[in-house]
Amino acid sequence: MSMLAGLRVLEIADGLTDFGGRMLAELGADVAVVLPDSCTNRARRLAWHHGKTILSPDDRQAIRKLAVKADVVLDGQRNGDRFGLDEAVSDNTIYVRVSPFSAEGPYAGRPATDLTLFALSGLMHVTGEPNRPPLKFPGQQAYALTGIQAATAALLGLYARRRTGRGQKADLSAFQSATLANYREAIMYEWTGRIGRRHGNLLVRGKSGVRQIWPCKDGYVTWSMIDNPSMMRAVVSVMEEKGAAGELSRIDWENTLVANTPQETIERWEAIIADFFAGHTREELGNWSLKLGWGLSVIYSPEDVRDSEHLKARGLFVTVTDEETGKAVSVPGPLFRSAQTDAPRRTLGKPVPASTFTGWGEQ
Repeated sequence: MSMLAGLRVLEIADGLTDFGGRMLAELGADVAVVLPDSCTNRARRLAWHHGKTILSPDDRQAIRKLAVKADVVLDGQRNGDRFGLDEAVSDNTIYVRVSPFSAEGPYAGRPATDLTLFALSGLMHVTGEPNRPPLKFPGQQAYALTGIQAATAALLGLYARRRTGRGQKADLSAFQSATLANYREAIMYEWTGRIGRRHGNLLVRGKSGVRQIWPCKDGYVTWSMIDNPSMMRAVVSVMEEKGAAGELSRIDWENTLVANTPQETIERWEAIIADFFAGHTREELGNWSLKLGWGLSVIYSPEDVRDSEHLKARGLFVTVTDEETGKAVSVPGPLFRSAQTDAPRRTLGKPVPASTFTGWGEQ
């Protein structure tokens, strides 16, 4: 059985809960989602809503009745409780209300988009090159981060209900969810008074900054020169075998503090490493890292991820059929797998009126 098999979830989606509902569906819950009429992007619906039953928002009374029977309600309404769910949910329901900002904070009631949430959280302030404008991550990461927190709140509520026998109500702020992902800057400011800045392709520690992204023969890898003597010796040993270590062979890594090394020295050492990386493929560098403990990771393109034999063998991707177009597409699938699982639904159907929904038995 799936982890959440038999669990009934009603989701009122408008960006903030979408990924959270998707996570619960992948864990086996039966999720019915009410999408706004404005949600017409087919790619987004396939990515965030496959495996759910999509309901039309037109029947307010039918949606209220579903809320009464739901184990979990993820309520992402931005403009108030237009379905009257606060009164409809039972004392046994896990009711997670998600809004752009906290209900009693200085921004209460204000609108928000993924872009504005990303900016307000400070994540854009530290993303990008120092001499260029701030950047946001691809896609809708602030919304996704909020959805993760919504699913987490729902699971914690279910755990509490199992222990106490009572439902739970939780209010979740998308702004706080995005800010939590930027925890390093907030903690640094609280303890040191320093405000984080954009450093581009540098990881700044102590007096110097070390490079993070490196081109190689067929793409890119991520690795940084840090104060880890065994790791540095492992990298240099292979470079020595290939006759490419240069002055790195003469460094006593046990007694060298990279964070306090002058920047010009760091850059001279990194030039030697850059030449070595540029002469080898991602596979070569990745295999050395796994075998010898380099701490290096290969950077994959979306096509690499989609075609990865490693991920295919583990069943990460599933084929989803868009019933409206008849097209089959590949999207990431279950978060977890167990020895015995029920086969999940892999379709994205046309919206149905809430009054005709029969997934939870007689209405």
